[in-house]
Amino acid sequence: MYKIIKSNQTHNHRMKRIFYFVVAFSIVMAACTKKDEKKAEVKNEAVKVKIETASMQEIDQIYEFTSTVDAAVKNFISSAGGTRIEKIWVEVGQKVRKGQRLVTMENTNLNTAQTQLANLQNEVKRMEALYASGGISKQQLDQIKTQEEVTKRNIRNLESNITLTSPISGVITMRNFDNGDVSGAQPILQVMQISPVKLKFNINETFYNKVKLGMSVKTKVDVFGDEEFSGKISLIAPTIDPLTRTFTVEAQFANGNQKLRPGMFGRVELNLGKAQKVIVSDKAIIKQSGTNNKYVFIEKNGIVEYRQVELGRRMGDKYELLSGVNNGENVVVSGQTSLLNGKKVIVVN
Repeated sequence: MYKIIKSNQTHNHRMKRIFYFVVAFSIVMAACTKKDEKKAEVKNEAVKVKIETASMQEIDQIYEFTSTVDAAVKNFISSAGGTRIEKIWVEVGQKVRKGQRLVTMENTNLNTAQTQLANLQNEVKRMEALYASGGISKQQLDQIKTQEEVTKRNIRNLESNITLTSPISGVITMRNFDNGDVSGAQPILQVMQISPVKLKFNINETFYNKVKLGMSVKTKVDVFGDEEFSGKISLIAPTIDPLTRTFTVEAQFANGNQKLRPGMFGRVELNLGKAQKVIVSDKAIIKQSGTNNKYVFIEKNGIVEYRQVELGRRMGDKYELLSGVNNGENVVVSGQTSLLNGKKVIVVN
């Protein structure tokens, strides 16, 4: 009898434990269900955003091209090969004027030629006297006079090669020899004219009819940051490169202060007219992490769409869009951090 009573007590105790466990489990599950419901409510809750309407505007079509500054004129200063250099009067970096003496060459050959000319001139006088008395023919006299003229021309050439002058006003940019060297195939010096300078760049053939001689251009060089230099188009190539489908344009810059120097990297801006383009606020643009892609959120009937765009030129706090957004569409400009594609939104402008 005692065993039966004890067994019943044990069974009742187990049943109570099971009952308490079921009750506790039900409470936990109910709590989890409420949390999930709340999360779902939060997830589906509409996000408050501000929007602006994309508009079509007529704007300047300014294009940027890369280039390198080059001298307007380059001249090499050379002499006849095998002539010894007596003295170089200038150094690299020195400014020179047109006609300024740059190099003096050794004049040994000139002295020899001048002696030959003096002897020939005496011989011409003697031959003229003989011809007058009938002692020689006209042909013999002409031969000695021809030798005299050839020697004179040789002396003039030697004199021009003894004193080498600058053909332009500019800057000495290269020196290959020292005093006493014998000049060879290389030029002795190089002179560059850097007032003005020029920049060459290539433009897509689709713009060929829009580019005109004399059009204004601007350039910036890395050395001077945002400082702008103004110039004009001075040359347009008459042909199109069949491989790149581009044509070469040359712009000239006065460079009166000579700040622009050959070899500097520049970015040329050219205005190729006006066109109707979609404009949006810079606040609408989102950059995708890890890429160079740009996106915007388009709002329509309380739902947003994540859309990739192609940016054009920036104009203050606005961007020109080349593709991705149509005129009159609403773009989100505030609240994007909480948005996903297809998310419900409430416009609070």
